[in-house]
Amino acid sequence: MIEELLYGEEGYYTKHVRIGKRGDFFTAPHASPTFGYTVGRFLEREGVRRLVEVGGGEGYLALDILKVTSITVLSYERSKKLREVQRNLLKEYERSGRWKLVEEPVEADAYLLNEVLDAFPSRRYVFKEGRWWEVVERDGEFGLIPSGGPEHYSGPVREGFTYDEGVGVGDFLRDILGRTERVLIFDYGYDEEEFPIVAPSGTLQGYREHRRYEDLDALRPGTDITHFVNFSAVERIAREMGYRVVLYTDQTNFLLKYGLLDVFESLPDEEKEKLAPGMKTLILLFKNHRVMYLKRSP
Repeated sequence: MIEELLYGEEGYYTKHVRIGKRGDFFTAPHASPTFGYTVGRFLEREGVRRLVEVGGGEGYLALDILKVTSITVLSYERSKKLREVQRNLLKEYERSGRWKLVEEPVEADAYLLNEVLDAFPSRRYVFKEGRWWEVVERDGEFGLIPSGGPEHYSGPVREGFTYDEGVGVGDFLRDILGRTERVLIFDYGYDEEEFPIVAPSGTLQGYREHRRYEDLDALRPGTDITHFVNFSAVERIAREMGYRVVLYTDQTNFLLKYGLLDVFESLPDEEKEKLAPGMKTLILLFKNHRVMYLKRSP
């Protein structure tokens, strides 16, 4: 059901997606270009020369990285509507050969995922009467069917615990991990042990015109439907593929540690005055966002 609502012929990312302050939601690159400046300089210091950005939205993160680095950026974006927006925004870089769209994952020095894993369709599971059940929809009504439980959840459970798991996330991660040496992930999520405590009723939510819908109420046409990422599961998959976790922290700490304020101070005074409100949003608003940086083990 969620797959159709997000990516079907009338799905959100097919026809309805609107990002930004006048859209349904906004991400860190919309808050301030200093996000992309900081991320780009971090990646360049890590030796990245060829980068694949997955799900780059309207292209603003790629634009900011291209402005301050010599990195070549490839965009793997599933939404046809957003691919057209990206191509219009980044046409100068496309002509120069520093940016292009790709139709499938390709070999690269690094992959960048900013709010990508949360956008996968999800399934909802409930632990009840000592076992897992899956929530399904039939004829407009929701019910429970017996289930083996989530594929990638190994954390604690208790009666009534509800967990939303991305469908296909494991296969996707294995695919890109096999094509690169580094993966940098920004997303909202928790460690596995946190879910029963912080989100015992699940993390399914939807956004439309900056209004948030929670739980099954999020399953409505024209809505961006998301769930929180299980970073413990991401780490397990990465380790299986021969990677190690170099960095795992919250997004604000990452930005401050890797030069956000230095980037801001290096800007002309006129630009600093213009970007100051966005800096405040960037530092304070994305409290549930975490950063995981993976590198292939030698």
